[in-house]
Amino acid sequence: MTQHVKLEKAELYALKIPFKMDFTHAMASRSFSDSLILKIEGQGKRGFGEAIIRDYVSGEIGGNDCLLENAKKIMTKIFKPLLEKDISWKEVKEYFNFLPLKSHELPLLCAAETALLDIFCHTSGEDIYDVLKKRPAKQSIQYGGILPILPLSVAEYFLDRYERANIRHIRIKVGTDLDYNEKIFRLSREKLGPDFDLRVDANASWSLDIALACLKLCRKYGIFLVEEPFGRHREEIFYFLKDPENLDFKFVADESALTVSDIESMVERRSYHMINLRLSKNGGLLKILELAEIAERGGLQYQVGCHVGETGILSAVGRVAASILPKAMYVDGSYDSYLLSQNITSENFSFGFSGIAEIIRGQGLGFIIDENKLEILCTGKTLCFPPVGD
Repeated sequence: MTQHVKLEKAELYALKIPFKMDFTHAMASRSFSDSLILKIEGQGKRGFGEAIIRDYVSGEIGGNDCLLENAKKIMTKIFKPLLEKDISWKEVKEYFNFLPLKSHELPLLCAAETALLDIFCHTSGEDIYDVLKKRPAKQSIQYGGILPILPLSVAEYFLDRYERANIRHIRIKVGTDLDYNEKIFRLSREKLGPDFDLRVDANASWSLDIALACLKLCRKYGIFLVEEPFGRHREEIFYFLKDPENLDFKFVADESALTVSDIESMVERRSYHMINLRLSKNGGLLKILELAEIAERGGLQYQVGCHVGETGILSAVGRVAASILPKAMYVDGSYDSYLLSQNITSENFSFGFSGIAEIIRGQGLGFIIDENKLEILCTGKTLCFPPVGD
């Protein structure tokens, strides 16, 4: 029997959860999680979703002073055709499939889709795999580590921890400081050995000259996977691809890979070898499943990534995505208790030894929200619908 929901209320919460350590890469430095949490209600059930706004990834929706209000406008636009009627998940899925959104609106689509999936799980009594009508291809996921831009003494401490935890692959954040880059590469090799799987993420910070110098360093230390060297719509990547000296490198698109048209263009132009799929960046679970299919059909590899500061909501959904996408070359995420001082989910989704974490069955999307913590950890909230006064 098809389950229907009539939506009655939606609120957006702005979070501020302190990190246990500052997280720095070439584009930003962060000391707290600043997710937007969406709560929807209907027929006695609730659903929650999460959006992470990164201006340098998908575009601006407004600074701190107007972020909630601008997010509210986008969320109201997304939900308007779904209000005042009983809706099924099939109808929602079809609606989202043809919903025209700009790249800066994709994180809010992720929150809306996740909250709707959550409420449909609770309404039907089914878990996410049953609602999606997809079987998990994996029963457990192996996550990797991330090394932010850190003082070398702190980086050494993290590398030691990764080694003791038997983490199998690490993504190293780098910028334009060639001296630092070489020192962190050397330290990583010294601590983890010559055969450890190291990747580099430049976060779109390099010029062509810096990139040429950095590739020499990468080669020197046996690192051949480079993520987002230049940024969106930059043509320098083709210089690398045409240079015979770079044939053993693989280049990963992250900030450059937002939409279906982005991936289709990469397939056509052969501008990258791999794409980094991230829930909030790409617009939610359905979108990254679609993008993975397009990439695979076009001969591109893909990985499932995350945004720094994700709460247990996106950690749970990311695990679902990774379990459905068995061909993901790497999976990052589930850093919950390693990074966040607190969380809004009752569950701890942090991975364990060797980066292993089991998938979750029989519990909706996998998470349960502690609404008291949500209220305590939010810095502001706004009602999306119904209008104030109704």
